[in-house]
Amino acid sequence: MSRTLIVTAHLDDFEIGMGGTAASLAFADTSVKVVVLCRGDRPGSEQVATKRRHTSFANVKSLGAVSNSFFGLDVLEYSDTKLDKIPQTEICNLISDYINEYEPTNVYTHYDADIHSDHCIVSRATRVACRMREASPVDKLLEFSIPGSTEWGYTKFDFNTYFDITRYADKKMEMISKYSTEIRSAPDPISSEMITARDAYHGSLCGYSKAEVFKLIFSR
Repeated sequence: MSRTLIVTAHLDDFEIGMGGTAASLAFADTSVKVVVLCRGDRPGSEQVATKRRHTSFANVKSLGAVSNSFFGLDVLEYSDTKLDKIPQTEICNLISDYINEYEPTNVYTHYDADIHSDHCIVSRATRVACRMREASPVDKLLEFSIPGSTEWGYTKFDFNTYFDITRYADKKMEMISKYSTEIRSAPDPISSEMITARDAYHGSLCGYSKAEVFKLIFSR
């Protein structure tokens, strides 16, 4: 059985960035662990942390209910937007510990040139933790984008891998819609309408109705 580790900064990143792909994994013979480093206390709106946390656990529970294997979530206690205050070695070691314990064959994380510093820090630490040493279980590392946040980094997102989420697009949007404190009104990139349009556009590039795109860092 293959194992997948998804490493994100925030309590909505995996749903927004790769919710369709995550849903597809729930229906496959794949064990999935989602690790979220920050607890959801967005600066100026710290009170939303509890609701965001409940939403994330509810979404993972809904995926676990249809999974043929394990689908779990760990939420750590770092503060949103403050990962730059944490020594990089600490974050790298934390992710390495998950890799050593969980032994994933596939790892997903953020794009490393995102405008959000938390996303970049998590991405770069994950790259370090996934180095292709002989003893590493990781055979594939992919990075996903977050609408607006990635594009506003003003660095081209060099996606080179497409995943058909046509069958899972409704489930993705169902999960995202529960984040009432995070989702904005159109035409903001973090709106249901624009996320749906984005997935449709990416699908049009590869012959699917809807797709999510990734940057494949390595596959061995």
